[in-house]
Amino acid sequence: MRYSLLMLLAGTSAQAATLSVVISNFQNEIGSVNVAVYSDKETWLKSGRAMSRQSANVSEAIREGTVSFEFELEPGEYAVVAHHDDNGNGKLDTSFVGIPKEPTGASNGEVSRFGPPRYKNAVFQIGKDGVTMPIRLSD
Repeated sequence: MRYSLLMLLAGTSAQAATLSVVISNFQNEIGSVNVAVYSDKETWLKSGRAMSRQSANVSEAIREGTVSFEFELEPGEYAVVAHHDDNGNGKLDTSFVGIPKEPTGASNGEVSRFGPPRYKNAVFQIGKDGVTMPIRLSD
């Protein structure tokens, strides 16, 4: 009886799903590309608050013009942002008013004319089957 109850409880827990992020529109193959996944509006784009991060050296990771990342996440609501650190200094370079000087992109193709991308436009749902999210870096 105890074994059956444990199997039943294990069967009802949420299963991880794969989020595949495919980044394109690289202007060069130098530096690194950084991806961050956020799970709520309160932490969106706040330094050190992403629920998951990954980075890769562009020249080593690029395949047919894209760099891909995979995240194992519980089904739910997420938003993704990417940044091509093309000078390799480990940060997003911006102008004196905060406009990025390096290529960036967000899920759902979210681009804001004034200010950073908005969470409400970048958010998407991941179900048990997972999602592939293309991100095109800005020119």
